[in-house]
Amino acid sequence: MLRVTVFGPESTGKTTLARHLSRRFDGLYMPEFGRVYTHALSIEEAAWQPQQLSEIASQHAMLREEIEARGGTRLMVEDTDVVKTAIWSDLLCGTRDLGFDWDGAALPDLYLLLTPETPFVQDVIRMHARQARREAFYDRCIAELERRRARFAVVSGAHFDQRTRAAEALVADLLGEEGA
Repeated sequence: MLRVTVFGPESTGKTTLARHLSRRFDGLYMPEFGRVYTHALSIEEAAWQPQQLSEIASQHAMLREEIEARGGTRLMVEDTDVVKTAIWSDLLCGTRDLGFDWDGAALPDLYLLLTPETPFVQDVIRMHARQARREAFYDRCIAELERRRARFAVVSGAHFDQRTRAAEALVADLLGEEGA
């Protein structure tokens, strides 16, 4: 099974795009565990501890394994992954929990890295409403993916339909499909 991970700063359309791609290519969808965890516990930005982010990464990996075990398709589309949780740990805690093997995370076949020019939409857990913070987070994403030598493609455009067309073409290419 091939795995595509939609990746990038807050409010760039990751969840919407990941759901769309999983439906479009008849794949499995892997939700972002960190969003559920953060929403459930209502943790303030300054209160995060490395072990909480390690817990998110661990639970995300376990959920992904359960979804992958379902099989029956050539593709799983993941709404972020443990690599992004490592970036959040650096940002929120200034460190990564050494008890978790951050660099041992299995990388997807392709990351779709979304750029931050989309309009920001606030919700109950988003922290980076300022454009400069979104751009800095995007830079951290690039640095982390390059450090890990991950295969990634940048998906840009201020409108969802632009991003969708570009992402569909990249996934179709990965799957070896023509005319996506």
